[in-house]
Amino acid sequence: MSKKSVVVMDDFPVVALGLKSILEEVHEFELKGHAVNLYAMRAILKHQTPDLIIVDSVLPRSDLGATLTELRQRAPFSNILLFCAADEEYTSVLGLRCGVKGIISKRASKEEIVKAARTVSCGGTFISGTAAEKLTAYVVKNDIGTAEVKKPFFSNREYMVLKRLTGGDNLSKIAKDFKLSPKTVATYRERLMQKIGVRTLAGLIRYALQNDILSDS
Repeated sequence: MSKKSVVVMDDFPVVALGLKSILEEVHEFELKGHAVNLYAMRAILKHQTPDLIIVDSVLPRSDLGATLTELRQRAPFSNILLFCAADEEYTSVLGLRCGVKGIISKRASKEEIVKAARTVSCGGTFISGTAAEKLTAYVVKNDIGTAEVKKPFFSNREYMVLKRLTGGDNLSKIAKDFKLSPKTVATYRERLMQKIGVRTLAGLIRYALQNDILSDS
């Protein structure tokens, strides 16, 4: 039986080595590449179509939604498994919306990682126990229906900071106008990124454009 090909996208080489050790130990998988960012992944996908792509949900200077969407476009016949921190409920929901086949917690056991890889590499769906619990709690808390994922809730101040940030104002100007410290505004920015599921200002701007926030008077 031929082995399933795997590519790992993670900025920590030790994670890729750990996954390689776990998966190749069962003699069913072969690690065909390791990308530390989307640029490196593009180069890999030019030459091969892996059965399984394992993606870290937290990549520096990366918008997860845009990354996953591009991977689906560049490798439509590859299945994606999202390697997710245990507390990233909204990120997990975002991953499902962007077409990932599985979600595995970074706290998962070796056995669970192998099971997830087996299932997802064959086109099945797998959500690890820890991730499933968190997703269930998130769905209940946010009243998510089957047809559409509810948008994250923003406080009035968060919403105003989002409008100002995506409208072109810098932290200092926003802080001055709202009579806050730049550090406090930076905290609002990080909170907004976490709620929306992006990692960059570009991600916030795209979200604002898609949801008509910039045009909201």
